[in-house]
Amino acid sequence: MKITCVQMDALMTFYMEGELSPSLKSKVEEHLEECQTCRAKYNIITSIFGDMKNSVNNGYDELFTTKATPSHQYKSFKSNLSAYVDNELPPNENIKIKKYTINNKNARNDLEETYKIRKLMKNSYKKTKLNTKSDFVKNIMKQIDAEEKNNFGINPLIKVSVAFVMTVLILSAIIIFSLSM
Repeated sequence: MKITCVQMDALMTFYMEGELSPSLKSKVEEHLEECQTCRAKYNIITSIFGDMKNSVNNGYDELFTTKATPSHQYKSFKSNLSAYVDNELPPNENIKIKKYTINNKNARNDLEETYKIRKLMKNSYKKTKLNTKSDFVKNIMKQIDAEEKNNFGINPLIKVSVAFVMTVLILSAIIIFSLSM
């Protein structure tokens, strides 16, 4: 079974987070090797995540230092704004952001706009969730599982269970044979 580009879009984040089964992971990797479009998407996404991680890590150290100019402070504020709104900053960094927001009109406006955007996104998500009867990713995962079962793929849990039962039976036979001698 080959994975389609639509399925790949749904599985990309699970692959990046290491949440796929070994067999599905190998199929995703095979698709990435063969499909230039999906490989390009994957490279772009990993690059963005890397840039975001570096930005956040650098922003903590540089935020509100005494050497910073107001424009540098504002840039640091902007780079940490999303993490602040999502409560992902350590408490001491939250306090720095709050103090800066109180003293800077542009920062207050940016914070208000960020909250407005967050509220719009949340409402949009709720509306979409209500309108959608089933989850797209779950449907793709079910479709892939069904295709694997149609191809006589055996669930790894069943394999482990059979191996365990066989081991118990063999050990029982050995014990019974040794006791009868």
